[in-house]
Amino acid sequence: MNNSNYQEPEIPDELIVSRADGSDQDMGACVVDVSPPLAEKWLERNRGNRKVREDRVDRYAEQMRDGEWMVSPDAIAFSYTGKLINGQHRLKAIMQLDRGESVECLVAFGLDPAAFKIADVGVKRTGADVLRIEGFKSAEEMAAVSRLLALWHQGRLEELHRYEIVRNSVIVDIATASRERLTETIEKIGADKKALNGLMPRSLMAFAYFAYKPTFPERAEFFLNGFMREKNYPNIDWEEAYEEGVKNPIKILKDKMRPNYKELSRKAKLALLVKAMNAYCLERPMKQLRWRSNESFPELAADVVVPGLGDEEPSLSL
Repeated sequence: MNNSNYQEPEIPDELIVSRADGSDQDMGACVVDVSPPLAEKWLERNRGNRKVREDRVDRYAEQMRDGEWMVSPDAIAFSYTGKLINGQHRLKAIMQLDRGESVECLVAFGLDPAAFKIADVGVKRTGADVLRIEGFKSAEEMAAVSRLLALWHQGRLEELHRYEIVRNSVIVDIATASRERLTETIEKIGADKKALNGLMPRSLMAFAYFAYKPTFPERAEFFLNGFMREKNYPNIDWEEAYEEGVKNPIKILKDKMRPNYKELSRKAKLALLVKAMNAYCLERPMKQLRWRSNESFPELAADVVVPGLGDEEPSLSL
């Protein structure tokens, strides 16, 4: 432990319970590097668990591919009878990763088989949960984009990693007011689910396209098609049109993302996307693309228009 201020919690030995009632095996927990083959093997122990929510699996898999996953205190758990009693969504998400990839997870074992009854008790509903209850399709993506729009409205995009600061009611207001256009945007981005792999999280691209489209209708469309499909944007020689060393911002962004995708934070990815879209939409020459964590978060060149919030400055936090 590198933190010099760290202190082990004081737990009297006589209070430690090492075995669940009815078991002759010790309980324990450890961090395991879980690969797709191991996840598949563990899921064979998944019997009688709750129904799988595929949208949650896809969201977890996207976070894992984006390098945004971290060890959770909510463990993948096995009973002393060997049954998987918690963690099926994470394991199914890991199975979507490429062979050779893996994710660190906390794993607990030797628990009472009845413990599955209290898994997820008290878990707060997410914005996606609320939208799903309200009948929205693609609720995970809809909530993610609406949340980013709310943060943009208040000039707080640099806080996109703080998932708890936008109220569910704000997410619902935005999603309801922009339902048709958000649905169209999400369907357009998701039409080819592999097009953005290793380049940009789909929710960030959907947010950017949605935000820039009203102000730069043609350029936003060109940027999206160029970034996702490498077509349908003006085939001009940027160096000839401007000066030596100038490149198309779309190409610069893709060249930046491909080798660095896993190392970049979600915040850095959005900052680079905004810088590239600003240059492209404003037709400003660009030779290189960079963003450092100690510099200000870039402002979008687009006009701030977020249906459902109006001109007021609402309180977004809980």
